[in-house]
Amino acid sequence: MAPLTAFISGPLDPTPAYFTTHYAPKLDTAISASHNFIVGPVRGVDALALQYLLEKGVEPGKISVYMAPFEYASSTWRTSFASLGVNVVEVGDAVTTRERDAAMTRDSDYDVLRYRTEEEARVVYGAGWWPRVSNTEMNERRRAGDESEEYRSSGEREGGKIGEGEGRSKARR
Repeated sequence: MAPLTAFISGPLDPTPAYFTTHYAPKLDTAISASHNFIVGPVRGVDALALQYLLEKGVEPGKISVYMAPFEYASSTWRTSFASLGVNVVEVGDAVTTRERDAAMTRDSDYDVLRYRTEEEARVVYGAGWWPRVSNTEMNERRRAGDESEEYRSSGEREGGKIGEGEGRSKARR
């Protein structure tokens, strides 16, 4: 059986402590299990995860960076990833980052993610906070078969655990 693939997603503006607390332990577990990894091309958790995986000695060929056409069109951006030896995947039909993320869910087996609680987001963004469903929360919902973009006040959310009987996503079974 092929190794599982983790889709890593999260905030665009995490602190190093946020990443270390909420991502590093799960990534270490996945690295120990020789899993593959999918990340997006943007700042924040995507960039920190890519750096972390490479620093931990993950073979670049086990990492894929997915890009929507408008992201892939930047040859500087695209070649910066290719120069690391990682797989660069253009999601040809993605018009938005949310559509790119849907392809990442489809092509992975489980999520390593965390999104802020409403209380945390209000503190981080202050007057700039508004009720919304983040791309990271949508990733979790999509994996569970829920495509709703309706805002729901919620508590802390962390993904990344594979329970008994879980594993391959529906799309890959």
